Amino acid sequence: MSQTTQLLNTLKKCLKSKAITYRQLAEELKLSEASIKRLFSEKSFSLKRLEEICNVLDLNFYDLAKISVDAETGPSMLTVEQERVLSENPKLFVFFYLLLNGRKPDSIVTDYKISEKESLQFLLKLDKLKLIELYPGNSVRLLTQKNIIWRKDGPIRASYESQIKEEFLNAPFDSSEERLRFETGKLSDGSQSVMLKKIDRLFKEYNELTEIDKALPQEKSQNTGLMIAFRPWVFSMLNDFKR
Repeated sequence: MSQTTQLLNTLKKCLKSKAITYRQLAEELKLSEASIKRLFSEKSFSLKRLEEICNVLDLNFYDLAKISVDAETGPSMLTVEQERVLSENPKLFVFFYLLLNGRKPDSIVTDYKISEKESLQFLLKLDKLKLIELYPGNSVRLLTQKNIIWRKDGPIRASYESQIKEEFLNAPFDSSEERLRFETGKLSDGSQSVMLKKIDRLFKEYNELTEIDKALPQEKSQNTGLMIAFRPWVFSMLNDFKR
């Protein structure tokens, strides 16, 4: 896929995530809907026009390019040593998690029980671990993707997996913003493959949306969690009664 095509696909996803139709975009840019459709179909954007669309989306060129690149890049996996250091210091782990989610060091100090001195120590530690690059003024560049696959038998999952599962599922799931369903049924090998691809696609879209919404003010978004489980499985009670 060409870089131009990837960038425009990302632009379309950003518009969709914010529920902005071609007609609404046309009104914002004082163009006809047909003109907007032609711009996308012909991929004939000037830099000025692209900037105008980014302004409508509350994005800058850097945000758009980063989302586009991340969409084409697989999730990161840390080294065992990187995971070990994070697992042994919960406050450092929280600090790194917040950086991954677009928070600036000064806003973390303001909103969390982390002092300026601790913030600087954490930044230096993460820089030494090669999880970030630290620049003057405590400016940070992440050296990992936001989407991290924690090692199956690694220190992070050993330390936190059970707690996360218990806390996440310990809820009534009865509000309009929550979902919990459980279904069972027989699937062929082909159908299982289809389901797994759909699950992978859902997680990819989820991570793309979190990247897009990083540009929003903190008060206009909220932390969410997405957990899906799928595997060949038979309820133990059925096996207990099986001949």
